[in-house]
Amino acid sequence: MDYPVIIVRPPHRSPLRLQIVDAIEIGRECDGLLIADPQMSRRHMVVALRGSDVMVEDLRSTNGTFLDGTRVDMPFVLRAGSVVHAGDTTIELSQVAESASMPGSGRDTVIANAATSSVRASGDVPGGARETSIDVVARSLRDTNRLLGSRDYDGTITIVFSDIESSTEQATSMGDSAWMRVLNRHNEIIRRNLRQWSGHEVKNQGDGFMLTFPGARRALRCMIAVQQDLAAAEADDQGAVRIRIGVHTGEVVADGDDIFGRHVMMAARVAGQARGGEILASSLVREIASARGDLRFGEPRSVTLKGLEGDHLVYPVEWEGFVAAG
Repeated sequence: MDYPVIIVRPPHRSPLRLQIVDAIEIGRECDGLLIADPQMSRRHMVVALRGSDVMVEDLRSTNGTFLDGTRVDMPFVLRAGSVVHAGDTTIELSQVAESASMPGSGRDTVIANAATSSVRASGDVPGGARETSIDVVARSLRDTNRLLGSRDYDGTITIVFSDIESSTEQATSMGDSAWMRVLNRHNEIIRRNLRQWSGHEVKNQGDGFMLTFPGARRALRCMIAVQQDLAAAEADDQGAVRIRIGVHTGEVVADGDDIFGRHVMMAARVAGQARGGEILASSLVREIASARGDLRFGEPRSVTLKGLEGDHLVYPVEWEGFVAAG
């Protein structure tokens, strides 16, 4: 059977061809396709196959979903020649359908398959492992060294997600000009510390970052410095924001300037469990980073992470009293 393909064009990214086999969510933080578009909601829309039609439904997003320039709140059929706008991202129907069992030759095509709770790249998955719902396996690892800044990259890195607590409410109450000053201060603090600790900025989603580091300790030291600098800025009335940070270590797959995989998803989910002003580490990060005894962690919390089976232990990092040795 031939399945329809949509073309997703995120801002400042290469287009992605997505084959629709079952329903898939699209947004900044969801169980489907993650888009680095700050104008999109975390769960912005769902795209599904009904018969031979591609249906699009807005999930009560903040900025809305538009079909050919008109905001649409009810589910609608995406026709050839029409363009959907969600934030700065556009979606349209490809003129070429592809077989789900024998994907087409388009190198950018991935398959949205809810039956297996996954989004996967066309072709074989390395090791035959089942993927989670946001795992997009890269077609090629040609840009991995450039992405991570290391020729010794072996697939294992530390991933950090950060997010400003109640950013929408703060932006509304402060007004655009004041909020942009606060946001720029926040961004400057993160990027300055990122350079100091040899991290890499993968994505900036307006009110949050996705970062990578060559090691868990380096990631935690950087994020401790970020929280301390933000706290100092708040005390000096230079912009009061509290950010939630999640840290996890694992193997990833690179595709151009982006990274994907189960461990990326886990890092995002750990960040989602963090509170404002908190650095939350996975149990693996704690195990790696605690060996020297200088980094201290609070009591563990047992949490469920959406899209990942079982319960997981996460540990708050005690950053407020941390002083680097020497």
